[in-house]
Amino acid sequence: MKHLTIAALSLALASSSAYAQVNAGEQKDDPNLPFTITQVTTLSLPWRIAFLPDGRMLITEKTGGLQLVTQQGEKTPVTNVPAVLWEGQGGMLGVFTSPHYAQDHSVYLTYSEPGDGGSSLALARAQLKIGDNTASLENLKVIWRDGERGEGGQFGAAIAFSPDSKYLYLSSGDRQRMTPAQDPNQPLGKILRLTLDGKPAPGNPMAGKTGAATVPIINPPDDTEKAKPAPVVRTYTFPGPNLTPSETWASGFRTPYGLAFAPDGRLWEVEHGPRGGDELNLIERGKNYGWPLVSYGHNYNGVPIPSPDTRADLAKPVIYWDPVIAPGNLMFYKGAMFPQWDGSAFVSGLSTEALVRITFDGKGGAQAVDRWKVGHRVRDVEVAPDGALWMVEDAKPGGLFRLTPVGMAVAAPKAPAAQPGTPAQPPSESAAAGTSDADHAKSIIDNNNCLLCHRIGRTGGDMGPSLNGVGTRRTADQITSTIMSPPAKTSAGTTNPMPPYKDKISEEDLKKLVEYLRTLPATP
Repeated sequence: MKHLTIAALSLALASSSAYAQVNAGEQKDDPNLPFTITQVTTLSLPWRIAFLPDGRMLITEKTGGLQLVTQQGEKTPVTNVPAVLWEGQGGMLGVFTSPHYAQDHSVYLTYSEPGDGGSSLALARAQLKIGDNTASLENLKVIWRDGERGEGGQFGAAIAFSPDSKYLYLSSGDRQRMTPAQDPNQPLGKILRLTLDGKPAPGNPMAGKTGAATVPIINPPDDTEKAKPAPVVRTYTFPGPNLTPSETWASGFRTPYGLAFAPDGRLWEVEHGPRGGDELNLIERGKNYGWPLVSYGHNYNGVPIPSPDTRADLAKPVIYWDPVIAPGNLMFYKGAMFPQWDGSAFVSGLSTEALVRITFDGKGGAQAVDRWKVGHRVRDVEVAPDGALWMVEDAKPGGLFRLTPVGMAVAAPKAPAAQPGTPAQPPSESAAAGTSDADHAKSIIDNNNCLLCHRIGRTGGDMGPSLNGVGTRRTADQITSTIMSPPAKTSAGTTNPMPPYKDKISEEDLKKLVEYLRTLPATP
C-alpha cells in the first residue's frame, strides 16, 4: 500500500508539472530577423486586416474608415460603413470575411456603436460590392450588440469561425468594469458562440436559458477591489429576452483581442492582463477563465490580485507574460513562404513592438519559441494567400508592412484586374451550381488563388509561368504531378511559393482542373 501511495503521489506531481503555467515575459528579442520588412502604405490607426481571395485586403481604421487595399498599396475607401464612436480604445475595430465569402461576399464588422450613455460593441454583416475603383457595403445589418453602452475601453471585438464554417465565436471585453466578466447576465468579459446570423448557437453550455431582464451598469473602477462595491450609475433593461446565458461559450475574460482556431480544431485566445499577466488561453466549453477574481498580474495602482494558483476551480492560462507583451491579435500560420512555421501561431505586440511565434504540442500545451523586435506597435499580423506575412502599425498614420523571407526577391503579386461590377455581386444560383466542367475548374482556380502568381489571358500575376498553352508544353500527367507536388525552386532559382495540393484536392476536381488547363490556348 505504501508503494502504491508513493506511486500515486509521483503520478500526481508529474501531471501537475506537465500542465504548469509558463511565464514567457522574460523572453529576449532575437536580433536576427528571418524576414525582410517592406512598408507598403500608411493608414489612419489601422486595426485589422482581412484578405480577399484575390490577395487584396480590407483594413479597418479605428478612426472610422474601412479601406480596400491592393498589395501595391493602392487604397479605395469602402463606403456605407456604419457610424462608430472613435474614443479611447473604441472605433472601427475588426473586419472578417465570411467562411462562405466565395458564394455570398459577406463580411463581418465589429465596432464601438455610439448611443445614449456611451458606446457598446456591435457586430454587423454586409455584402462587399467592388466596382471600377469603387467599393461599398450593401445590406448592412447589426446582427448582435451588447446594448448596455457606457464608459470604458477593452471591447475585445475578435471573431473566429468554427472549423465547420457553421458558427462564429465573438470575444467581448469587460469594458474595464471588471465585475461583469463574472456576471452570467452580461455579455461583457465573455466569448460568445453564435450562428452566422448572430443568434445563440445550439449546443452552448446554457442553450435555451435566458437571463435577468435588467442589469446594473457601473463606470470603470480603479482596481478589482473597488469594483466590488462600485456604485451603479444606471440600470439597463433588455429590449427582449436576455439571451446572454444561451450565447455564452466561456467567461472570465479581460481584453480578449486575439481569437483563432488551431489546425487541430482547438480554440485559442490571447488577452491583455492588468499590470503584468497577459494570457494565452486554451478555450474550452463552459470554462471560467478567472478575471477579475484572479490574475498573474496586479492592478495598475499596485493593488494585488489573487494568483490563479489559489483557485483550482478556474481555468489557468497556458502561457502568461510578466512583463507584458501587450498583444494585438492571434493568428495561425499556413503558407508557402515560411513552410517551417506551418501550424505555429503569431501574436502581435504593441508596447513591445514585437512578433511572438508560438508552437503547440497537440495536447493543450504551448511554448513561445521566437520573439522578434520589429520596431513598430503591431496591432495585427495576418498571412496572405501567397504565404507572406502582413502587419499593421498602431499609429496615426500607421504603416502597412509586408514580411517576406530574407533573400527572397519577390515583388508583391498584383490582384487580377476587376471588371466593373463583376466581383461585387454574389453569384447567381446557376453560377453557384456550376454549368460546366470549365466553370467548375475556374472556381477551383479562384478559390485557391492561382491567379496571384499565374496568368490566364490578361488576368493574374507574373510570379509563375502563364497557364496559357500549358497543355502544349506538358502532358496531363506532368501537370497533375506539378499540382500535387510542385518543385521546391522556381526556374529563376528562388523558393517556389506554390503549396503542394496532395490530399487537399479531390481526384474529380484535379481531373477537371487538368482537363481545363489543357484546353487553354497558347495565345490569349
